[in-house]
Amino acid sequence: MSLRKEPSDWQLDTSETYLPFHYKGSLAGFLKQEFANDVLKVLNEDEVLKKALRIACTELMKHSGGEIAQVKDLMKKYIKMSERPKHGTRAIAILLGERQLELDLNNQEFAKFCDTFKLSPVELNNIYAGEPVDNNMLAPISRILGISKTELCEIRDGCEWEVGAQGIAPVHG
Repeated sequence: MSLRKEPSDWQLDTSETYLPFHYKGSLAGFLKQEFANDVLKVLNEDEVLKKALRIACTELMKHSGGEIAQVKDLMKKYIKMSERPKHGTRAIAILLGERQLELDLNNQEFAKFCDTFKLSPVELNNIYAGEPVDNNMLAPISRILGISKTELCEIRDGCEWEVGAQGIAPVHG
């Protein structure tokens, strides 16, 4: 039997300072002092941007003769369009753009880089234009991005894939 006092599961750290933060007069939570200003700045900027989007959509509806009741739907549409895509050609195009930034290459240099992996400048431009990514482009793109063909298929198609004797096929389930 140990004579040492074992630490308790529940502990109080009085050296930590948390500040309460409020949303429209109601307590919303607590933040560490070191993060409070940055978090609240981002949250307030988000509110301002939503308000600006609401105003712009309202004006658009007034000028186009649409119904003001459709403003919320229009706002949702624009928010959806501005979110980072998780699947499809646009998602692959964003990953390629990020890879270009990582490598610090201009457009022409990146096109040459991709061409060395057997992704032609025409195919690269087609991806950026939103055209579908064919199966024959998966290997070069996966090498360029440094991810597996299976991961790339999941990004392209938005579903899980498995590698079998006949190649890559979607998992149904």
